[in-house]
Amino acid sequence: MRDFLIALLESTLGRARVPISHLCESIHESTDLIQRNIEVCENRGLLRRVSDWVEIDSEQRLMLAIEALKAHADVGRVCRKLDWREFEELTLKALEANSFSVTKHLVFKHNGHRYEIDLVGSKEPLLLCADCKHWNSGLGRMRIQTAARRQFERIRSLADEIPNLANRLRVAAWRRAVILPTVITLSDTTR
Repeated sequence: MRDFLIALLESTLGRARVPISHLCESIHESTDLIQRNIEVCENRGLLRRVSDWVEIDSEQRLMLAIEALKAHADVGRVCRKLDWREFEELTLKALEANSFSVTKHLVFKHNGHRYEIDLVGSKEPLLLCADCKHWNSGLGRMRIQTAARRQFERIRSLADEIPNLANRLRVAAWRRAVILPTVITLSDTTR
């Protein structure tokens, strides 16, 4: 089932529907097994079968990705089958699954500049500030350093604005906060 889910994500990337015949051609399993997997997924609300087509909306694609991960699929392999919005949403779900309250697309101003942080996960005393980069290639050292530097600048500005943003971030009752700037990407950044 895991490989079927990944193949389904790949086949539906950028499109809401795909012919079942296409799935049978691209997935190296028997047609009977593919039909059974489609039925199982439909019964679980992961897709909709309409005649000879499979239809999947963005929420279902996210659920498919989570199911593939629960089946021990490689995180990188699954995430490469998602678009950047879905990658960000999967990151949000991962934070929530680890008991973080999440603020999505936090926009704030500091010293006349406008900043945006993709995701801010709050779990006392941690504020995990994530910049999600759905980069598959072209990760030179300068590109990584630039992303990290910009994220650090956003976080330094956020630290100054915490008193003004405490209610939005759900940290008003906290005595202290440890801010963790992160850049989450699909590619190896150790080169």
